[in-house]
Amino acid sequence: MRTVRQSHSAGGVAYRPAEIGDDGVERVQMALIATAHSSRWQLPKGRVNPGEDAAEAAVREVQEETGLQTVVEMFLRTVKYSYTDTYRRVVPETVNKKVDFYLLRVVGGELSNLSSEVDSVIWTTPEDAVRRLTFAGERECVRQAIEHWK
Repeated sequence: MRTVRQSHSAGGVAYRPAEIGDDGVERVQMALIATAHSSRWQLPKGRVNPGEDAAEAAVREVQEETGLQTVVEMFLRTVKYSYTDTYRRVVPETVNKKVDFYLLRVVGGELSNLSSEVDSVIWTTPEDAVRRLTFAGERECVRQAIEHWK
């Protein structure tokens, strides 16, 4: 018999100003993480702890997974999906997951992959992030951030 559980996570599009282009427009870079033996590129995110709101969790998780200190600029969107968790389980568990994503401006720290949950971290352009990201919902978060920056 399979059980079902709810999971709430938060994360974000962590970005910093990068340069001024030839057109006079400021460019940005954003942080991505790689997991699953560097085969899966994604936005940093993780569980919302009891007593913590989603925005606080997003800032904390981004710092834990990337080494970057950020502040919330705006809520982007909620992504919902389900998956089957078989890790160390005799009976697989269906997880209904909700992830709240925020636009997070980097205000300190240094990009680092010291977290045991992360294989690699990179700075990349938003356009490259859309090409690299594994999950469609996260690509939509970046597209929304790009529209905001315009």
